[in-house]
Amino acid sequence: MQTRVKPLPVLMTLGGLLLSPLCRADASKDDVEYLSKSAQGLMSELKLGAMAQKRASDERVRAFGQQMVADHGKDLQKLKACQPTTRQAARIDGPRPAEGSGQARQAVRKDFDKEYVRYEVEDHRDDIREQKEALDKKLDPALKQFAKDELATVTGHKQKIDALEAALR
Repeated sequence: MQTRVKPLPVLMTLGGLLLSPLCRADASKDDVEYLSKSAQGLMSELKLGAMAQKRASDERVRAFGQQMVADHGKDLQKLKACQPTTRQAARIDGPRPAEGSGQARQAVRKDFDKEYVRYEVEDHRDDIREQKEALDKKLDPALKQFAKDELATVTGHKQKIDALEAALR
């Protein structure tokens, strides 16, 4: 039996993640940047995964969406647990995941499965590159471990989404 992560409670954790009352001034700019970018990426995956569960016509695409919600919901909780505390983090108010233009939304509705899979192939390719880059930075040890774990997660997702893309052709 799989546990479903409910997107709304997980999304609400972002406020706690970025507005922690525990503040230190010694967290690096790289820590704060990585924390913010990772949180936003995970939030986007949660939203798109939930959308895939509702809109996809192919059961395999719905299952992949469910896996994104489950895995990245857990990842967001882990990120919250290992956050460096910093005064800078309390000031982060980065852009929210884009809703997209009216044309983009219409294109996704026309062929949601293929568009979602294509997006996830590209996104996970970029995520792998970004996690490898993060490992080369001088991050807080907890964030560095998170990046290492996240690299393993997104590499596994990339293999699954590549196979799914090939199957949908």
